[in-house]
Amino acid sequence: MVGNRLQECFTCLRGGFYCMNLQALRYFLEVARCLNFSKAAKNLHISQPGLSQQIHALEEQFNFKLLTRTTRTVKLTKEGMFLYKKLQPSFETIEQTLMDIQEHGTIPQKNISIAAVPSAASNWVPALLPGLRAKFSDVEFYIQETSSKRVIELVRSRESDVGLFRTSSTLGETQEESTSIFEISRHPVLLVVSASHPLAAQDSVNLSEMSGETFLHYDPETSPSLHGVLEQACRTAGFVPRTMGIGPEMLTISNLIASGIGITLMPADMIDLLPGDKIKGIRIEGQELYSSISAVWNTSNFIPPVTQFALELLKEASGAFPAAVSGR
Repeated sequence: MVGNRLQECFTCLRGGFYCMNLQALRYFLEVARCLNFSKAAKNLHISQPGLSQQIHALEEQFNFKLLTRTTRTVKLTKEGMFLYKKLQPSFETIEQTLMDIQEHGTIPQKNISIAAVPSAASNWVPALLPGLRAKFSDVEFYIQETSSKRVIELVRSRESDVGLFRTSSTLGETQEESTSIFEISRHPVLLVVSASHPLAAQDSVNLSEMSGETFLHYDPETSPSLHGVLEQACRTAGFVPRTMGIGPEMLTISNLIASGIGITLMPADMIDLLPGDKIKGIRIEGQELYSSISAVWNTSNFIPPVTQFALELLKEASGAFPAAVSGR
């Protein structure tokens, strides 16, 4: 009943309500909290008569009483209690937001969400977080390991602030109007075989010699960069790869290779994260194949300070980690 009555008043006074002096509402909330005009006036740094006038004007605009007063007590009416419970959380949020802006000198960011492919999550996220924590000690981190395709989707939908995904030489094909991308690190692509494979003792191999081998492939939807690199390399070597199946980006394929199920092509940064006693990375002769880790972020709206600083750290670090050819 009280809610219906207030709703009617808000509807009738829609234009006037939004123009209403928000300070008067703040005064009402303080009186409702203290239930004492003298104490509320002191907290608000306003005279008690001035405070009474503000509350009276508010009641006139609403056209109902918010408080009942005697010489000794102040009580909320049903309407006043309803209004207090509805407005108090919102005003607390507003005040905290303004305090945060004043304290930090800019719009604060309480958390940062990073979506990354597994190799980037292992290599880059640990290198990124200490610098962020040093500058923003109270920021919480949310890390999601996923596929390259999903990283892009999460950034475009603004569910993640920064994405770290795998790219190839066709980086420009990934970029859209709402996102910006830069390459962080570039890694050579190697042939990966089981440690017990006859070629495991070699430092390099001509890929054309692998035409009779079974390749473990990558999903063109979730890992388009790695799928494209393998297809291009085999076709350049003069054959269409004979594939046994499609796997995820790293660990499962590694285990299958270690078991002698097949071979594949894999970037050196991924190989370096896998058990070196079970698989071997071999340089491919006659082809310069690379796979990169790139950062992506959404530029369609305001970029919070923590996200901006994270991108600055990644740009600074990108020159400190040159691609290293793995010989494992």
